Amino acid sequence: MLVVKDLSIGYDRPLIKGIQLELTSPGLTQVIGPNGVGKTTLLKTLSGLLKPLEGRVFIEGIDVTGNPKLAGKYISFTPQLTNNQVNDYPITVWEFLNYGLELRGIKSSRDEVIEVLDIVGIDKKFWDVDVRKLSGGYRQRVNIARALLSRSPILVLDEPFSNVDMVSRSHIAKVLLKLSKEKLIIVSMHDPTLLLEGTTNIIILGYGKYAFGDPLKILNLDILKQFYGDSVIVVDRCKHIIDVH
Repeated sequence: MLVVKDLSIGYDRPLIKGIQLELTSPGLTQVIGPNGVGKTTLLKTLSGLLKPLEGRVFIEGIDVTGNPKLAGKYISFTPQLTNNQVNDYPITVWEFLNYGLELRGIKSSRDEVIEVLDIVGIDKKFWDVDVRKLSGGYRQRVNIARALLSRSPILVLDEPFSNVDMVSRSHIAKVLLKLSKEKLIIVSMHDPTLLLEGTTNIIILGYGKYAFGDPLKILNLDILKQFYGDSVIVVDRCKHIIDVH
């Protein structure tokens, strides 16, 4: 279980104050909201990579607040994939996975690496390919594979569908939905519908406020209007968020 108590997130000044959360495993929690409201900041704070301005983060009753080494025993954080997020040096998919684990002092077997590559849908023909030559979708699959190799019970992913082609989006969505049956998955999203069928909870962030609950509660027109304003439209009784990235 991941528990957040009276959390205030931000840098020089708070973006959102008084966040209270209880997330249990297995399950999938989406973090949504307009650009610039603190989605990435929240995920990094939960992962111990940022210290909150106030409040605490507990995992299995252990205080991991602002402690990446301690939080890293429970959480594997996958950052947002950007267009320029490519290594400056040649490294194959296989080397990338093993090197990332060596840095964290984790030993994995060849069978484990093969297993996670199979889970994320990377064919053997790509194992010896330079990561720099992969598409955005395949690079993201590799990042998720490395997160799985850490054996962390909680996976935190910052916008895993950004800069990813449609085919890979569909595949990654299936992977995350399957993983959410055995792990706690926390993922920031722009389009909540991609993972909606397996979503347990949604955290919606706005300018200085938040809401938390099951999808039926949060994906309510009145609540969405509070956070997205005119970016929420209704088409034939279906709600759509105009939030592209």
